[in-house]
Amino acid sequence: MGVFRKILSSWIFLYSLFSIVVIGGAFYLVLNQGIDRAFTRQLLDRQRTIARAEKSNITTFFEKFGNSVAFLAQLKSIEARDNDTSYDLDLFIEQRRETGLIGGVVLTDKTGVVRFNSNVLGTRDLGESIADRDYFLWAKSEGERGKYFISQPVKSIVVVASPVYRDNVFSGVVASSVKVAPLTERFFGLMKISDLTEVYLVDSNGDLLYSNAAPDAVGSNIYESDKIKNALGATVGDQFQTEKHLVAYSPVILGSQSWLFIISSPAQEVVNLTRPFYVRQASVLILTAAIILSLGVIAIRKNLS
Repeated sequence: MGVFRKILSSWIFLYSLFSIVVIGGAFYLVLNQGIDRAFTRQLLDRQRTIARAEKSNITTFFEKFGNSVAFLAQLKSIEARDNDTSYDLDLFIEQRRETGLIGGVVLTDKTGVVRFNSNVLGTRDLGESIADRDYFLWAKSEGERGKYFISQPVKSIVVVASPVYRDNVFSGVVASSVKVAPLTERFFGLMKISDLTEVYLVDSNGDLLYSNAAPDAVGSNIYESDKIKNALGATVGDQFQTEKHLVAYSPVILGSQSWLFIISSPAQEVVNLTRPFYVRQASVLILTAAIILSLGVIAIRKNLS
């Protein structure tokens, strides 16, 4: 009877140890689920912070550039259209050539015909009418001295324009083009989470202005995404998760223009971030279980001997 009790107590002890190991494993699995959610939230928050920073960078650039265009439009040489006009336009381009962001600058007459032209290619194409462009219509009907207008993007090119006055009478427009793609890349390269991070810049119509993941898709409409469609025109940013992606966005308000900056990372990024943690935790769990069971076996043998 004593031997039976020893065997029974040994098995009960071994079962208790095994139960502890199983409970530890279950706790490990539950803990890992919480870690997944925590890392997902952390990654989404980080992406939203980056989206806000990129929005701020783009907004600041256009504010400074718009003020520069407005200042150029108020120069005496621009108003008088004298021998220094071409020089000042050329200087405006040369000071910004190395950035790769500016295409050119033109000066029109009051009817919208280009009379002066300076650009990075060095051409002097004149005589084209831009009287039907949104920025010229604004300058002629609503513009004020020292103010600037940001046009609706066309093929990822945005025009920043300011009216020119002579003797308080509207006499034309100074308009300079900005390339959206290098502008976005200029700031984002310093902030991306990983090489798998995807970036999209969308205008108010849902047309893609920039994408590092699908550059050939620039100009296409991405309204097929309901979440993005609902976000267009928003005044505050947000974040969401799909089955395969973690997405954050922030609106970019530029005068009458409302763009959307979107940053997306694959959900696999969470796995990549948590894998080292899981490996360490699993190693500790396995080592602990092995020690507990080994000690249990030793104790049982001593109990039976």
